[in-house]
Amino acid sequence: MNRPRGRPSRDKAIPSRLDMLGTALHLLDTQGVEAFTMRALATRLQVNPMTIYHHFGDRDGLIGAMAEQVYSCVRVSVSGESLRRIEALMQAYHAQVRRHPGLALLIFSRPEVFPQQAQRITDDITQLLVEVGLTSEKARLWVNILVDFTHGAAVATAMGERAKPDGTDRFSDDEYDATLVVLLDALRQNA
Repeated sequence: MNRPRGRPSRDKAIPSRLDMLGTALHLLDTQGVEAFTMRALATRLQVNPMTIYHHFGDRDGLIGAMAEQVYSCVRVSVSGESLRRIEALMQAYHAQVRRHPGLALLIFSRPEVFPQQAQRITDDITQLLVEVGLTSEKARLWVNILVDFTHGAAVATAMGERAKPDGTDRFSDDEYDATLVVLLDALRQNA
């Protein structure tokens, strides 16, 4: 008996939403943005593409869900001096962008997919900047400086590692940390 398209056979379990997200991130991390399609993901999962659409709505929904999963662990510390809390938050965010640079690139290319976790992180940084003593206007400018620097450093490092496995000629984590400290010192003087 032939089953209609999209209907799984009875002996094959449908991957869970979490399995789909993990496979999607792995596909994006290993094959890159250009190869990241719903059809390629469906092939990896051995399901009909409509199964993915059922769980995520569309490609943007999938990208948003991936971002929510990846960035949910980036949290601001509840104690400590505001600039140190900003530093720790930016380092945690940098680590996640570096781990999944393709996801950051997908979000950049689809601004309407700005995930809730990214908005939360932006709001946390803004609040901490206000605590440091910046006006709302200056805080907004410093958020852009810190976030854009972090994105650029993380994506450049991750892509450099893919291009040059020996690690030469790339922006290291230590350089990121040192530059972040310089930026935060300038911020302190600006407050």
